[in-house]
Amino acid sequence: MQASRPPYLLGIDLGTSSCKVCAVDASGRHLGARSAGYPTLTPRAGWAEQDPRHWVPAAIEATRCLLSECPVPSDRVGGICLSSAAHIPVLLDAGGNPLRNAILWYDQRSLNEVEELQSQRGEEIFRLSHNSVSPTWTLPQLLWVRRQEPEAWSKVLRVALSKDCLSKWLTGRWTTDPATALSSMLFDANAGGWSGPLLEPLGLADEVLPEVRPSTAQVGSLAAAAAEDLGIPSGVPVINGTLDSAAETYGAGVIRPGDCLLRLATAGGIHLVLEEAHPHPGLITYPHPVSPLWYSQAGTNSCTSALQWVFRSVGSGRPGTFQEWDSDVETVPQGAEGLFFHPYLSGERCPYWDGRLRASFTGATFGHRPEHFVRAAYEGTAFSLRDALRVLDDLGGPRGTITVVGGGTAGRLWTRIVCDVLGKPLQVSRVTDSAYGAALLGLVGIGLYPDVSQALAGSRQELEIVTPDPERAGAYTALFQHYREIQQKLQPVYHTLAG
Repeated sequence: MQASRPPYLLGIDLGTSSCKVCAVDASGRHLGARSAGYPTLTPRAGWAEQDPRHWVPAAIEATRCLLSECPVPSDRVGGICLSSAAHIPVLLDAGGNPLRNAILWYDQRSLNEVEELQSQRGEEIFRLSHNSVSPTWTLPQLLWVRRQEPEAWSKVLRVALSKDCLSKWLTGRWTTDPATALSSMLFDANAGGWSGPLLEPLGLADEVLPEVRPSTAQVGSLAAAAAEDLGIPSGVPVINGTLDSAAETYGAGVIRPGDCLLRLATAGGIHLVLEEAHPHPGLITYPHPVSPLWYSQAGTNSCTSALQWVFRSVGSGRPGTFQEWDSDVETVPQGAEGLFFHPYLSGERCPYWDGRLRASFTGATFGHRPEHFVRAAYEGTAFSLRDALRVLDDLGGPRGTITVVGGGTAGRLWTRIVCDVLGKPLQVSRVTDSAYGAALLGLVGIGLYPDVSQALAGSRQELEIVTPDPERAGAYTALFQHYREIQQKLQPVYHTLAG
């Protein structure tokens, strides 16, 4: 009798701008990935929404494209594991239909609710959720909906996060994981369940929320209709998965206390792995997929998204890619000849937690060309990461390796600039992302590995080591002080402009 062949795992990540699907073999080797996008709506300045009905078609498109173009036979898919961006709530009626667009994590509309929650319940919220109130969290977002859209709110029968909606489509069941639950600011990080006190401002009971299960738990089997849409057999195990930042940290092998992950993605993030939770009012705190570890995140709102905006704004139709711009940008001197960029296109998280900050170019002259503005954007986004990194010093800062992941690693010049601005050596992975991390978690979920640490053993990947140039790093330290001074001087102006 022929022995059964090892299965493949699919990791599906529902990201901020696209759905990415990754395939790995039983050893964790990356076999390929494909993605499909969906639109983001900005009905008002500072707002960002998506229609949840666009997510499933994107997942279908990306999966079918992967299976047709990569060496992954559909009948050998042995499991699916999920990941998603954090803080994206979906409100559903009695028929399971979305009552409104989903508010994204960088939306700033709930500033008034944040100020009220902070003044009335700030200490309690921080104690229960391990995090400080800001517009990125689901609690103030939902409080805004309750107050501003009472008709829609009166019809709410279920509240789910974006990953939970994908899981429901795949399995017919409503489930979530601890990190995703924590991202709602409705979950008690200490007790490990939905929190009555955190739900109280919304007037909701915990019955409207999904069941919380471990990230490697099998939450169901692939339903026949979803299987037909995806082009794979029904009955395939579906594994719970976790947040994109947690999956990416895990997938990169960042599992030792003191090591860091640097995410160059839609948003920027620096994740410091810790032996236990150390809540900090200026950081985001999440459980690591490798228990009992946690990680503290110094997150920025705009990273590659800011670069894409600059590419479009100054490019006059040029392709918005690093490859298109880097040769011209390299001709621009360090410091962009006095031009600075602050990437606060949607306010800023760490270290300011200020939704009323605005983006700006300062120091422009007639001598600045489009490539100067792109160079300033490369440096400004790197400065914003260094600004955020300062807060992690309160917890000891990076004490080991810093691994860089995300779509921004395609920008080799930008990655080198980030290295020089931080003044620290980096190891760069151009394969790891949250879909890949989810796929590795899936290997544990279907029983191929006994625990999440062992699943990393066969997933070794090529890493490029980038070291800072001492002369450039020193010059960037001086420029960073100018960057911070400009931010401090313009902050009251930004606030006035934001109303």
